[in-house]
Amino acid sequence: MNRIGLVLFFVGAFLTGTLNAHHSTQGIYQDELSDLTGTVKMWRLINPHPHLVLEVKDEQGVVQEWDVSYGGAAAVHLKRMGYATDTFAVGETINFKGHRARAAGVNGLLVEGGGNIPTRADGTPVVKGGSMF
Repeated sequence: MNRIGLVLFFVGAFLTGTLNAHHSTQGIYQDELSDLTGTVKMWRLINPHPHLVLEVKDEQGVVQEWDVSYGGAAAVHLKRMGYATDTFAVGETINFKGHRARAAGVNGLLVEGGGNIPTRADGTPVVKGGSMF
């Protein structure tokens, strides 16, 4: 392999690792799935990543804000699954299944894959689902 090819190989390997680290959720969230129910405070279907904030009552009845993440999914991926700017209405109760953040005091939930579609209070899915890609 010539020098230019070798340099390009190492630059590509470095950039690939950097991009994977940026979108990686490994080690940040718990492995087991948890249920979370809350009311929508804010929903933005924007790039680079959609933003959803829930208000959730803890065991003592204190309302806490939770950030719901779809991992590295961009808005276009969620749109392909059926999400839209009006999928979640402020004040609406939504049920999620996902992975809670590991860090103490961090209220975050990771929703991954097409199988963990959130549901409305009456149990209907918020979207029909489908492939992100």
